[in-house]
Amino acid sequence: MKNQFVRSSKNASVGLAVALSVGLALSACPVFALPASHFEAAIKQPPGTGNAEGLAYAKSEEYKKEFSTAVDDGKKACEKYLKEHPGDTNMAVVADIDETVFDNRPYFETTKEFDWDKFVVWVEQSKAPSLKPTADFLDWARKNGFAVFFVTGRPENLRAATIRNMVRNGIAYDGLYLRPNDDKRSAIEVKSAVRKQIEDMGFKIVVNIGDQVSDLVGGYSVDCEKLPNKIYFVE
Repeated sequence: MKNQFVRSSKNASVGLAVALSVGLALSACPVFALPASHFEAAIKQPPGTGNAEGLAYAKSEEYKKEFSTAVDDGKKACEKYLKEHPGDTNMAVVADIDETVFDNRPYFETTKEFDWDKFVVWVEQSKAPSLKPTADFLDWARKNGFAVFFVTGRPENLRAATIRNMVRNGIAYDGLYLRPNDDKRSAIEVKSAVRKQIEDMGFKIVVNIGDQVSDLVGGYSVDCEKLPNKIYFVE
C-alpha cells in the first residue's frame, strides 16, 4: 500500500482504460455487477481524484447512491448464486478494507495530501468507523452460508490494529489477508494471488467488492462490485 497512492493534478485528463474497453463512463454513469473478465485492461488514474475533490464527492447524494447500488448488486449476485447452487457450502465473498468496509474520511479530513506515516498512526488507533452498507452486506453473507475473506493492501505489521478495528465495529469474518511486509508487488498482483489461493482451498468466490479497480483485476470471482472513491487511486 505504501507508495501506491497516486494523486491527481487539477488538469488530469486520463480516465480508466478499463472503462473505455467496456464502454463505461465511470465518472458519470457507473456500472456494477460486472464479471471479473471485464477488469483485465491496464488501468490509469481517473480524473478528479484528490483529497478535496474526493471528500466533497464522498458527502454527496451521488456517492451514497453509487455505494448503495454496488452493495445491493453484490447481495443480488449472492442471492442468484444461492438459488442456482442449492446446497453449496463452499461459497465466499472477498472484500477490500479501506473505503470498502472502513471509513477513513476522519483521517483524510485532517490532511491536504496523503502521508503514509500519518496514515499508519491513524490505522494504529483502530477507530475507523464502518461503512454500514458493506458491513451489513457482509454480515448477511456470513449468515447465509458465505465465507467472508478480507484482502487488503495494508501491510502485515498492521494486522493487530486492523483486527482491533474489526472487533470494535462488530465485523465478523473468516480470513484476513494483508500484504507481506516489504512486498513490492502491485496491488493487482498481491490481491489476485490471494484470491487464487482462496479458490485453491476449495471456495468459489461469488462476489469481490472494493473501491479500487486494482481490487478487482485478475479474475477469481464470479461478480465484481466497484465502490466509489475519488479521494485516492491505487495502482
